[in-house]
Amino acid sequence: MQLEQWVKSSKRNTYYFKNAVEQDYLLTVYSRKDEKNPGFDDIFQQRKSSSRRIMPVTLLKYAAILVLGLFAAGVGYFYLNNQVEEEYNPGQITFTYANGETISLDENGEGTLTDKSGNALGVQKQGELDFRTSGTQSTTYNIIKVPRGKRFNLLLSDGSRVYLNSESTLRFPANFPNTGNREVHLTGEGFFEVSKDTEHPFRVNAEKLQVEVLGTRFNVNAYKGSQQITTTLAEGSVRLQQGQKQATLVPGEAGTWSGVKEPIRVAKVKVANNIAWIENRLLFIDEPFVTILEKIERSYGVKIINNNPSLAATRFNGDFDLNTESVEDVMNAFTTIDFFEYSYKNNIITIK
Repeated sequence: MQLEQWVKSSKRNTYYFKNAVEQDYLLTVYSRKDEKNPGFDDIFQQRKSSSRRIMPVTLLKYAAILVLGLFAAGVGYFYLNNQVEEEYNPGQITFTYANGETISLDENGEGTLTDKSGNALGVQKQGELDFRTSGTQSTTYNIIKVPRGKRFNLLLSDGSRVYLNSESTLRFPANFPNTGNREVHLTGEGFFEVSKDTEHPFRVNAEKLQVEVLGTRFNVNAYKGSQQITTTLAEGSVRLQQGQKQATLVPGEAGTWSGVKEPIRVAKVKVANNIAWIENRLLFIDEPFVTILEKIERSYGVKIINNNPSLAATRFNGDFDLNTESVEDVMNAFTTIDFFEYSYKNNIITIK
């Protein structure tokens, strides 16, 4: 009884106890119930039940065994590893006006953004900023920056909607000009639902790659420092262009560009997997551990220090609900199959 009370008294005790005992078990397979977002039925209609816990690609499933006799080892492990670490803060969502002034936005806030003359630029209603009723005719560019651990939506002046993923930046005008293209600049990841306007094509500039459309729904993944830029088409048609290279996508295809000397490669994909983040899901399918860590950092707003580089190329499958499952739930899914141990303090995860 005393052991049970100690283990259940905190998540930290549970963690150190589990990591102090011998573990040799398979994962239990959990089925998840599909929950479709309004407006995304066409994209997610083929989604099927998937495991909510991590599995290495070739791993079998074992039953859990906890060796209660190692309680003392668990307590000792707790005290030996309870060390102070630095703190990590990913920051707030920020909005930068054309004149360089920057303000912070509360992701759950409401209110009106105004320019220096007092004209309304956009109206925020919780996690979305609406520029359709802007009180200014200015076509100068503003910048919105979303840090790790947060997501945010925009309704542009033409009615196009942009979903911005964690650690992403969008440069866009309060109003699009009456002539020429409707242009925005993206670093990071965004899903676009573009209002159709044949006279004013919509262009996303992602590093040196341009994505041009008339009216469609597509995802662009162009994180800074990434070795490739990927555009996934859900609906309509898009044209990718990099210098003299061009490629046209149809729904269900993704175009990937990996560098100036490389062609734009087009392949069939499962669209729902590439845009699972819109459903607030952390999804990885046959992905190397090194890229999974990047996804975890962005999704939960944490910093990860990996002292176990031998795992970098190991591939895993996993599917987690960001609304209901914490970063500790994700990391514990790895530890339960005994891949590594970790500590978590002040938004910093250290893999041992």
